[in-house]
Amino acid sequence: MLKVEHIHAYYGGNLALQGVSIEVNQGEIVSLIGSNGAGKSTLLNCISSVHPRWTGRILFQGKDVTRAGSQGMVKLGIVQVPESRLLFGPLTVKENLDMGAYLRVSRMTSAQLNDEIDRILDIFPPLKPRLGQKAGTLSGGEQQMVAIGRGLMGDPRVLLLDEPSLGLAPLVVKEIFRIITRLREEGRTILLVEQNAMAALGISHRAYVLETGRITTSGPAQELLDDPRVRRAFLGQDASRTGDPKPARR
Repeated sequence: MLKVEHIHAYYGGNLALQGVSIEVNQGEIVSLIGSNGAGKSTLLNCISSVHPRWTGRILFQGKDVTRAGSQGMVKLGIVQVPESRLLFGPLTVKENLDMGAYLRVSRMTSAQLNDEIDRILDIFPPLKPRLGQKAGTLSGGEQQMVAIGRGLMGDPRVLLLDEPSLGLAPLVVKEIFRIITRLREEGRTILLVEQNAMAALGISHRAYVLETGRITTSGPAQELLDDPRVRRAFLGQDASRTGDPKPARR
């Protein structure tokens, strides 16, 4: 469904991504894991055409969309939920959700837009009493729910999630991953960037490991969960398997 081929990306004179290629099939969760600074967010920003300097090719459903631009990617249905959420803090929760549908709203009636909001609130019940509240006053977990909800308002065919667990308490992280699992069960296609590697692998079909701008390992999530190199890198050599989440199955 989505193929990224030979991406090179630059920050100033420094090479941040070195020939990265990945593939996401319809209905999958594919995780991109790696340490801080490995280039994970940079890759998502290249796919979304918001990174200023990169080369390579992006194919979507067999068509070359490399030059589609950021708005064109959203029109195609490739929608990114950015790292650190980047909400419009002075706007209300509802206004932030409405912004997610900005390319669709001209084709929707008020009733259809309200139905879309209701669908988001069904996924994120804590937001229902917060619709009129300014997004900047919400807790971190609630802000992440708004950010994902805003992305879903674009009716994405591929949802790019950038570090959805970043800075959240463990119980909130568990809830966010439960929601991502629900989206998978509803048939969403998701490319997930995460430093919380074990949690990401636990809900994914396949994964890629990114180190200093290069893909070093890839394969089914279960294989990477069982790979001692991956476990040493992300849990420590003596980490226990007890309580690890089980990966998603097709």
